[in-house]
Amino acid sequence: MQKEEKSFGIQMLSVQPDTKPKGCAGCNRKIKDRYLLKALDKYWHEDCLKCACCDCRLGEVGSTLYTKANLILCRRDYLR
Repeated sequence: MQKEEKSFGIQMLSVQPDTKPKGCAGCNRKIKDRYLLKALDKYWHEDCLKCACCDCRLGEVGSTLYTKANLILCRRDYLR
């Protein structure tokens, strides 16, 4: 029996200067950067969306993240 993968897409969006800043799901501060990430129906600073195990920036390692035991993981740590 195969285990079910819990994978989610990551979108990189450019911040529009005429819109109200969105709050980051990672640090709860306003996102004032040029770009933001959208994942798990939340918005993130590029530096805040990281793998809970290896701390890699998920926006840099691909366009997918994984969840297991309420942790956000990169593919490599998810498959361990």
